[in-house]
Amino acid sequence: MSCDSNDFEGAHGQILKIDSPVDQKLTPPLVRGLALKHLDEIRSLVSGSQAVFVVAGLGGATGSGLSPMVASIAQECGAVSVGVAVMPFEFEKKLRFYAGVSLRRLRGASRGVIVIDNETLLNSSPDDSLVDIYTKANKEAAKTLSSLLAKSAETAVPVGLNKVLGTVLQEGYSLLGISNSDSPDKAEQALAGAVISIGRLAETKEASRAVVVLTGDASLTGSEVGLAVQRLGMMINNQAVDVEYGVNNSGSGQLQVSLLASGFKATKYDDYDPLASILGDKVLDAEMDIALSEGLDFLPDCE
Repeated sequence: MSCDSNDFEGAHGQILKIDSPVDQKLTPPLVRGLALKHLDEIRSLVSGSQAVFVVAGLGGATGSGLSPMVASIAQECGAVSVGVAVMPFEFEKKLRFYAGVSLRRLRGASRGVIVIDNETLLNSSPDDSLVDIYTKANKEAAKTLSSLLAKSAETAVPVGLNKVLGTVLQEGYSLLGISNSDSPDKAEQALAGAVISIGRLAETKEASRAVVVLTGDASLTGSEVGLAVQRLGMMINNQAVDVEYGVNNSGSGQLQVSLLASGFKATKYDDYDPLASILGDKVLDAEMDIALSEGLDFLPDCE
């Protein structure tokens, strides 16, 4: 779903375009208003699903506006709704407020939320354009989510949807950290990098459950996998953490560790939404704000 036709390039499956009848800057409330006439279509898309993953980049108008609405509709249709929120880059400070508000609403409309920090996906050269940076980050997010949810090759040992859901459907936030290494101690180094990336967002010792996926080539050994699983509790300062794991040997010589951890009470993104800090449980309006465009062509006829 999107308000921009360019977002559908290379997309597979069903798509839903939210058209805007007016040429103006979109905001999350306006996007939600435009989506009202598509509610039956959204229900049709998610109807019959057992689990719905609502993946959205937060901070702009479309993802911030639609993701809580779609997650809520999926829940109403009987599905387990999981929000996957990709948060803005550090330099995108003007996007923080919308991102923070939408993350809070997405969490309230879903059974669980996976938060991905764009900075952890950024693996670009100084010469990359902003478009290249966004493209690489999006591809990395899709690749990582696929490694968690699908069996990518015959030699892979998948985590499985039930184990991922068992990790995500915990109280609090779920955070996804990613790191690569091609050093001799690549398993330990890559795992440490993933833990550090999560530590920038929350207190790692709060993690209660985790999923570790190691993606490398045929040289990835069972002992390296075992080392990563055993060392995780020590690295996050919580030996009691419950760890599931998956392996994919169809990657490159550079080992990638994807670490999904859950149970975090707070993250740095709480500061993105100052209203939540000020109001607490007191809300101005229990329903999401919605704006509808109304033309002013009738004004010349008024006296």
